[in-house]
Amino acid sequence: MNKEQYTYIIRYGVAAAAVAALCAPVVWRTEAMPSVSDVWGYRAVAALVVLALTAVCLGRRLPRLHWADGVALFWWVCVSLNYVFVSPYPAAEAYGKAMALGVAYVALRLVIPFCGRAFTRLWWVGLCAAGGYELWTGFMQLAGREASRHHLFDVTGTFFNPGPYAIFVAVVLAVSVAWWYRHGEAFAGRGRWSRVGAWSVAAVAVFCFPVLVATWSRAAWVAVAVAAACLLWKAHRRMVLWGMGVAVCAGVSAYFLKQGSADGRLLMTMVAGRAWAGEWLCGHGLGGYAQAYGAAQEAFFAARPGSPLSVVAGSPEYAFNGVLGVGVEQGVLGAVPALVLGLWSLAVLCRRGEVSAYGWLVLLVSSLFSYPFALWPFLSLAVAWVALAVSLETGTAEVRWWKRTAVWPVVAAGGWCVWNLSACTARRVEAYEEFRRVRGIQDVAFLEDYRKKYEDLKAYPDFLFTFGTALREAGRYNESNAMLRQGTRVSCDPVFYTLMGNNYRDLGAVAEAESAYRKAFGMLPGRMYPLYRLMKLYEAEGQVHKAEEVARQIIAFRPKVDSPAVREMKNEAKKLTKR
Repeated sequence: MNKEQYTYIIRYGVAAAAVAALCAPVVWRTEAMPSVSDVWGYRAVAALVVLALTAVCLGRRLPRLHWADGVALFWWVCVSLNYVFVSPYPAAEAYGKAMALGVAYVALRLVIPFCGRAFTRLWWVGLCAAGGYELWTGFMQLAGREASRHHLFDVTGTFFNPGPYAIFVAVVLAVSVAWWYRHGEAFAGRGRWSRVGAWSVAAVAVFCFPVLVATWSRAAWVAVAVAAACLLWKAHRRMVLWGMGVAVCAGVSAYFLKQGSADGRLLMTMVAGRAWAGEWLCGHGLGGYAQAYGAAQEAFFAARPGSPLSVVAGSPEYAFNGVLGVGVEQGVLGAVPALVLGLWSLAVLCRRGEVSAYGWLVLLVSSLFSYPFALWPFLSLAVAWVALAVSLETGTAEVRWWKRTAVWPVVAAGGWCVWNLSACTARRVEAYEEFRRVRGIQDVAFLEDYRKKYEDLKAYPDFLFTFGTALREAGRYNESNAMLRQGTRVSCDPVFYTLMGNNYRDLGAVAEAESAYRKAFGMLPGRMYPLYRLMKLYEAEGQVHKAEEVARQIIAFRPKVDSPAVREMKNEAKKLTKR
């Protein structure tokens, strides 16, 4: 084996390992709560660091710096300063992800130039391979051979929800169709293995369609339509224009098919924009989206009493618009670098004819309607696309040995930090698993266990609510309110305020209880229960006129979903008005 063959094997081996590390989070089970998949996400970044150190040792060249590297560094510094000086929220996990993604970017900027074309050739192959696994999982779930990971939906793949699953399937569909459109016929006319590869990609593309239909994801279909229009625009403009007309008609039909969901997304966009406008430069702070959204939604409905959008309002856990989510937490200082890197990298990849660019386009478009960038799998893919675009633009330069040696401690320190983050995440996962086993038991005996887990789980609303409820059951109303108040910093669910109102009522603090109930109803006017608690408070305190006023409001209330509990509350309100 000569030196050229040896270099060829090494480069393809490093590229294959890097692609595997980037695509591995996709095929792991993604959870909405802390899980082992988060731990392995950090470890995948640590693996990229090892590959970067290997590339520095074996290569004699280093990547040239680019202005996009400066933008990425500026964004990372802004996030760090935001976490230290602006954010009053428990955002250690969010900042840990930001640090890990920064380390992953540096590692990929060293790995991709070392691998050269080997990485770009294997990158789209890795995406299609991960997509093939997800398609197999989806078909097994549709056939009943494997359980779905959400009780309301038949197909979710390895994700906890069909939304992000559909987005990844759409990414794979765009990449496979783009490759076949550009190179498929040429490969199908070559040797046996080339034909096998070409028809395998075609099969992946074909099987993506029924799975996408089964997910009912409008965001994924919109993103696929945009990618198809960009792919076909130069050669088939007339067909694209006709397709745009058909897409508009289909979009109107899809809106009426799931009108409530569409109106809910519209409301979330307006409320998030209002929250961003409140702190437009630096944002509300890392990890502060939930509280800022809740306050903005309360102000929105206070200015529009009786708004028809109140029936579709909710308390979202994620920002269903990636740009607005970054803007609310980081302000313009975070949103502008995110937009610059995303759009510029997309333009570079499209200009250079990279078929994976259409997958990046699908991910960017779908992030305007969903929350892919809240999940590890899509974050790792996004960093890879940006690093690939920068590496293709800059190239490499031969440097002396001491410059390569100076890179080592910097990258190694980043890898060490990421490994420590994986250990901290593993500790949180273990604490959360222990909490899940006992959270249904409201017993004083578990209060000390909850207290020990507080530092690890203080950023998780379900833990804080359970802890606050347990303290209430033990009669520790002030401690319960302290815990519930912490929950309002990481969640926009008004149930925290309702329970705080119950605590204040039992403490005899009527004014504080009234304020808590009114705030809970103001945040989510589509829920009647806070009004019911307010009516019972006035009734118990002998404030008859106020109780009757709230009772009439309950009688006139139109619930989003009727239920025996709703009817019972309305009946009590009617009895009170008759008395």
